[in-house]
Amino acid sequence: MSSPNDPSGSPKRTQKIRTMVADDYERISGADDPFVILNLSRDASLDEVRSRYERYEKFYRAENFQRFADMDLTRKALDIRRAIGRAMVSIQSSADAEPEEAPSAPKKEKPVLPQVDDDCAALGDIYFRDGLTYLKLRDLNSAEECLKRATNYDPSRGIILAYLGYTQFKLRNNDPGVVDESRQQLERAASMEPDNAEVFVLMARFGINVADKHFATHALDNVERIRPKHPKLRKLKKRLDKVG
Repeated sequence: MSSPNDPSGSPKRTQKIRTMVADDYERISGADDPFVILNLSRDASLDEVRSRYERYEKFYRAENFQRFADMDLTRKALDIRRAIGRAMVSIQSSADAEPEEAPSAPKKEKPVLPQVDDDCAALGDIYFRDGLTYLKLRDLNSAEECLKRATNYDPSRGIILAYLGYTQFKLRNNDPGVVDESRQQLERAASMEPDNAEVFVLMARFGINVADKHFATHALDNVERIRPKHPKLRKLKKRLDKVG
């Protein structure tokens, strides 16, 4: 299964890809069995499951479908990718549950962060990446839906919360309640990940957009502290200079 974004693709190959996506989408839409979703027999080994998942995951990345300029095809690819991610997590969880093992030592986390098991974290990351893809496609509604699901699966990652807050602000910036909630989400995200420059970049954008110079300045100071050569720092400072 090669990438659908192969520049040498002919019309015949393009149609073959569309047919493949349609067939896979039909299969995953009517299936609850993770082995059916991955198109494997139930006696497949874990190595076979992982190999099939990696092939599908690589093939169904959204960037592979951007050249088609077909939003419906891209959505189906993302739906398939999420489905195979859930299937992989389900099979892996079942395999891990079979042997009786002593519980592993809990990971050290900041007191403010909730504990998240590996399965939920994996699903949260899938939805987060899909949310970022929708943001690149300027589909804010789909991005919001993915980011909400990402935070539901993994509420421990400040960067996901930051993107959710900023996306909701972009969608409904004429609603004072939403603007206030977005500000709180960004501040919460910064407290969760105080050394993540990308969180503060989103905070700076928010501050500039609402003309809160103090908020934006504080955010940019932190970007400079964490990553002095951040590629967006200079541009954001220029935008901030124009805020009255």
